[in-house]
Amino acid sequence: MEETGWKDKSLNLKPSALSFPFAIAVILAATLVGGCASSNHSANLIFEHQPRPVMESIGLSSTWDPRLGVDTAGGLHLFAVYDQGSKSRLGLAMSENGGDTLSSPIIPISEAGVSIGSHGEQSPSVAMTRSGIYALWQEQGADGSLKIMSARSLTWGESFEKPVQVSDTGARAYRGFPSVGVAPNGDIYAVWLDERDITDPNQDTSAVYLAKSTDQGAVFAPNVRVGDQTCPCCRPSLAFGANGDVFVAWRRVFPGEIRNIVVSTSQDGGRTFGEPVKVHEDGWEIKGCPDSGPSLVESNGRLWIAWMTAGKDNRARILVSRSDEAARSFEKPIMVSGDVLDPNHPSMKAGNDGTLWLVFQGRAPNTNGNWNKTQVYIVHIKENENFSNPTSIPGSNNSISYPHIALGNGGQIFVAWTQPQGDHFTVMLSRSREK
Repeated sequence: MEETGWKDKSLNLKPSALSFPFAIAVILAATLVGGCASSNHSANLIFEHQPRPVMESIGLSSTWDPRLGVDTAGGLHLFAVYDQGSKSRLGLAMSENGGDTLSSPIIPISEAGVSIGSHGEQSPSVAMTRSGIYALWQEQGADGSLKIMSARSLTWGESFEKPVQVSDTGARAYRGFPSVGVAPNGDIYAVWLDERDITDPNQDTSAVYLAKSTDQGAVFAPNVRVGDQTCPCCRPSLAFGANGDVFVAWRRVFPGEIRNIVVSTSQDGGRTFGEPVKVHEDGWEIKGCPDSGPSLVESNGRLWIAWMTAGKDNRARILVSRSDEAARSFEKPIMVSGDVLDPNHPSMKAGNDGTLWLVFQGRAPNTNGNWNKTQVYIVHIKENENFSNPTSIPGSNNSISYPHIALGNGGQIFVAWTQPQGDHFTVMLSRSREK
């Protein structure tokens, strides 16, 4: 079992309603390790009584795969995929009143008449900065090829420019599971899974590729291969160090079908990457892809990473680790999912105060043999290494999937997810404040 504390050195398809099934999670108690306290506590939050299907208020009945952002003025940005005729499109709705109401109509990001790929973790990614908004997604060309596309808004979402292709042209290989991030110097980075190098039709791994833009997303440079032997449907993740480091995390396949999370670092602006560093020896042997990638965040010079694993005992859990050495090594992880069953798909954000908030999906434990519906849980991780017990978000108990979190002003927390609604899906929003 994983230790539950760190030794401190420094002080094209629509989503399925059910995620990849796993066995019951184990319960790990909080302990003292190396004199460093990692105690459980309750997250001091006040949630709305019920979440709301917010996109329906602007006339969209079928929406899924939300992403959230908050601008410097506190405005909420809600990105989602929506039906437009027989096609699926990425768009943005904004709120100036903390999510009470959304702007209408939705502001389109991807082009009309072209379906974007969005299912499971293969869904669009969005990054927001003081100077612009950047979106990244998979799209199928007229010739059947799969491309990674990007669009930017330098008007804070009032409109988006014509999308540009990020992935190199060439062979009709699979490309998907994109993530976008903005470095401290303003450069835009995109990473995704790519199968252009596969020559053996029986190979069941991908490679991680990266492209960089130095002109605010107008043009992307030729693609760079970051690493190979990648689990083929676990989204990679990006983060950046204050000294120019570029960190890319993904789930790598080791000999014997062992799947562990690794992080590779570039110290030259994404031109080359070092040997991947294993975050932890999970020892998870699985002959298939769990469709679950890591969440990577840099905060105050410290690199944090959260991921799902079933470990050697085949029991699903969410683990969190950190590195104070720029990803050259990682601390022994803690398990933050408690007694939640089937925990999966962590999404983590860092606050300005150095604390982190993590959301994931899972099922409440039970003793009557019934399977509870999937709901959203939230965990607070403080800088002094105290972590809260997972708290379920009220009303998020209708087979939800793929939650996403954003932090607002004055202790505001926004969480959105996809939820089945009759014969379609809808985006739900819940809001909270710290007590």
